[in-house]
Amino acid sequence: MKFIFTCIFLFFSVWSLFAQQQAQGWLVYFGNTAIKSSKFSIHHELQLRDYQLGGDHNQTLLRVGLEYAVKPFLTVTGGYGFIYTEAENTPNNPFLEHRIYQEATLKHTVDRFFIRHRFRLEERFIEDRTFRGRGRYSLFMDVPLTKRDLGKGAVYAAVYDEVFLNISKDDNLDVFDRNRLYGGIGYKVAANLGIQLGYMRQNVEKKRATNHVLLSLHHRMKWQ
Repeated sequence: MKFIFTCIFLFFSVWSLFAQQQAQGWLVYFGNTAIKSSKFSIHHELQLRDYQLGGDHNQTLLRVGLEYAVKPFLTVTGGYGFIYTEAENTPNNPFLEHRIYQEATLKHTVDRFFIRHRFRLEERFIEDRTFRGRGRYSLFMDVPLTKRDLGKGAVYAAVYDEVFLNISKDDNLDVFDRNRLYGGIGYKVAANLGIQLGYMRQNVEKKRATNHVLLSLHHRMKWQ
């Protein structure tokens, strides 16, 4: 128990430090609904992003996809994303993006480490801009801290790193788009429901890195 409180204390100390450096806030919902007894499931996701911890809307992202479990360790997905973006402060100068994506996710375990590799391709149709393509690779790792697994009541550490690469024929775009490095603490409210609080460091192109505080809900359901 002391270990848990120590982890939580250290996390909130880091969170407080970066909040003083104008951290941005993200609220995220990740959902997955299995379709009866088939190998198909539906991914549904909502992200609300803010330039501050609250009060200056940056982006709303909606994503839905159809997943197919090729093997217990391999899932492929095809889906669509809708993104509404505003500029910081005023004027907002909002614009829309429609996105199609395809991805493959591989998962495996090493001792107590639950590891996932996600490969994603995106076709991006951004308002008043030329077509853009992008490739993404993510390495996720969840580590139980209080149990040997990620069952109900488990406290766990969650880390990931994701790199984005532009694959468009646009000389104004660098190949490197961005990188996201994340670390957080999660709690399994139920076997199919987890909540995480984490910190993310994002580097976009050659701009100064930004700090983000993320509160996320991870929910799995079954469509009977």
